[in-house]
Amino acid sequence: MTVTQRPRPREFCATMQDYIIDTDATITFAVYYGGKKILDEEYVPDAQNRVRIRRLGRFCELALWGEWCDGEMYLQTSASGTFSFYINNVKDADSLVIYSFLQTRKSADSPGVLSGVDRKVTRPGVPEYVSGFPYAGGCIVNGILTDGTEKSQTLALGGGQDQICTIDAGYGRICSLLGVESLQSYRLSLNGGSMEFLADTTPYAERWVFRFKNVYDMPETLCCTGGLSVAGSSEDDTASMYGVERKFGLKVTDEYTARSGIIHLRSEYKLWHNLLNAREVEVWNGSEWLPIIITKQKLERDFRRSVLSTVEFSFRMADPTQNNLIE
Repeated sequence: MTVTQRPRPREFCATMQDYIIDTDATITFAVYYGGKKILDEEYVPDAQNRVRIRRLGRFCELALWGEWCDGEMYLQTSASGTFSFYINNVKDADSLVIYSFLQTRKSADSPGVLSGVDRKVTRPGVPEYVSGFPYAGGCIVNGILTDGTEKSQTLALGGGQDQICTIDAGYGRICSLLGVESLQSYRLSLNGGSMEFLADTTPYAERWVFRFKNVYDMPETLCCTGGLSVAGSSEDDTASMYGVERKFGLKVTDEYTARSGIIHLRSEYKLWHNLLNAREVEVWNGSEWLPIIITKQKLERDFRRSVLSTVEFSFRMADPTQNNLIE
């Protein structure tokens, strides 16, 4: 028996290599995670005396997930983990697997920031998150002041080098960290890459903030400045009681429509695409995050032309009883 291909020491779920084993006999294959056996199967070789175990990353994905970050820093203990692979009850390999449900061009050895972009626009008062593996146990923060001067600070992070951290990277927090009143832009550097934020201090009549979990199940945010509208609707059962028509089982099904407003960077279309196709999305109503379900979307992008069309999408509340909480 010879293993001709196995998962690399570090892998993303969606791009994880298949196991290829040359053998002329039936083999047993097992996967351990967290000290527990989560898969135990037998494989019979094909006509070429080969066993190929496909889409192993999709199986590992079922054991991983990301969390929202509600503080200044959060350790994503469940977004990556070490999986052990056994062939005929003998350990063959260990692999640190990082959650991803879409394929990525990033290297799992040094993925940098776990986001689809490395540059975005931020606004004062809008929460921002940066997730990735620490660089030398921390995160390097570089800020460009409005007069062009630069200030730097190293932010210490808990956990080890193989532990994903989510950092509060909001404009206000970074200004406080660097001890300045305003910034033109700032950059947070992690192991293998960085995220740059360009500050937009334009006063807008409306700002609606949405947060979502991206393809790595890490939290990110986007801000709509083009307004929010609602089309009221409801579902109910009508019956007669004592000769009077009554509504029973009333369910409010209002549909909200949000417009992105001006889009400054072409790279932000990837963020909007991730938001519109995210499994978990929430909207900030001024005091709390409310889960929503996106029902319709209008996203048009020209890949070879610098035409920045606005994005529009509709959503409803995941919990119908929360329809009166947006004002």
